[in-house]
Amino acid sequence: MSVGKRAATGALWSAASSISARIVGLIGTLYMTRLLAPEVVGEVSAAMVLAQSANWMSNWGFNHYMIVRGKDSPEATYHVAITNWSFAIIGLSIAAFLGPVFEPVFNAPELTAYLPGLVLSVLIRRLGAVPDKVLARDMRFRELAIANGAGELLFTITALTLASSTSLGGQSIVVGNIVQSVVTTGLIVRATGVRWFQRSPWQWVRFVEIMRFGIPVGAGQVFNFASRYWDNLLFARYFGTGVAGTYNMAYNLADIPAVQVGEQMSGVLLPAMSSLSPEQRKAAVVRSTGLMSLAVFPLAVGLGAVSQSLIAVLLSDEWQGVAPLLTVLSVLSVVRPMGWGVMSYLASFGRNRTLMLLEAAKVVLLFACILSFRHLGPTWTAGSVGLAFGVQSLLTIGVVVEIDGLPLRPMIGAFLRPLLACAAMAGAVLGVRAGMIAAGFDRPLYLTLVEIVVGAVVYPVAAFVFARSIATDFLNQLKRALKRG
Repeated sequence: MSVGKRAATGALWSAASSISARIVGLIGTLYMTRLLAPEVVGEVSAAMVLAQSANWMSNWGFNHYMIVRGKDSPEATYHVAITNWSFAIIGLSIAAFLGPVFEPVFNAPELTAYLPGLVLSVLIRRLGAVPDKVLARDMRFRELAIANGAGELLFTITALTLASSTSLGGQSIVVGNIVQSVVTTGLIVRATGVRWFQRSPWQWVRFVEIMRFGIPVGAGQVFNFASRYWDNLLFARYFGTGVAGTYNMAYNLADIPAVQVGEQMSGVLLPAMSSLSPEQRKAAVVRSTGLMSLAVFPLAVGLGAVSQSLIAVLLSDEWQGVAPLLTVLSVLSVVRPMGWGVMSYLASFGRNRTLMLLEAAKVVLLFACILSFRHLGPTWTAGSVGLAFGVQSLLTIGVVVEIDGLPLRPMIGAFLRPLLACAAMAGAVLGVRAGMIAAGFDRPLYLTLVEIVVGAVVYPVAAFVFARSIATDFLNQLKRALKRG
């Protein structure tokens, strides 16, 4: 099977498994809002952000080294594994005791109680990071998808059961994360076995090589994590943990299309592009961007269009503040995936310094927007987050167009044409909503169901009108993947 076909199959496996598990997880998360207050969710989220920050600050591009330079080299794999685990144990052990330092900074008095358990869950997952990348490097995406999906499912079951039947409160989420990490890591290790871990004489030259390669990547990963999660900490600081919990819920809902579809597709791109020639990689960027846009954009735009009705149906009165935040944050799943194919293209050439600088620019843009808009309130501040991501995506595309001669017009068309189809869909949904309300049919459940049906009917038609070639390519790839099982 060709690299392109294996990548397409892998992307579909990853996306399908992730979506299935996420549907269950989403149902559990929505039900969790009836068991836990926004303040509790905000504090647990702050603790998780700190635990994951320590994780990324101690992970210096080891995963990228495995994929790009570790193939068919047991000695390199061994050195990456030892280095990765050593950094993880030291960095995460320190983080577990830093709760009292951050409690007053983020207005989270229970943060210390949640942090050690969440650090443990991250450490367990980190121990499985190397076999995880062994599977990715070998393009065994089916096993990865099953492991991640099973972990997500067990997290939901565990957290909901404990939250509804015990007095653990926020600790239910902590225990759920530990169970998820154990299950996912266990399945990944079972899939790889231990044959990849072949002991070799320790070579400091190899260690230096890993660090030289990884430091720019690691810095870029820290910047990427900061741009994605440190806004939660800023919301806790400026608006309190209650608003931070509401914002976190809205962000997670808005991020579902990007994370559960877009990231699964982009996760396949790096190992796939590493096997292509430079010119083939340029074509792959344009094609993957078009396919990703066609799949992700309607979910994001549609979510924003139905947010008012949907939140009124799904969440309790205590959580209705999610609706306006979700409307403005849905833009995240539109602008973020625009640059993911280009990022994989740069990573496939090992241009880690460029990636680091682009991620640093995103953090600067994000923090500047939040600090500038915070005086206008949470909704405007949330909208500024989407603005920062949009500017950074366009900057990323511009860099590759300028340096490598990536064809600009096909690249713009790859995301503009699906976006036009989404605009037609959103117009139809909002028009029908306005008509129903004017006619007196204003019950949120009826509005939600009709809006979803209208969007589902209009978008495929609009996609073939505005993005026929991309839609045809998508259907062909889907048919081939389904035939191969």
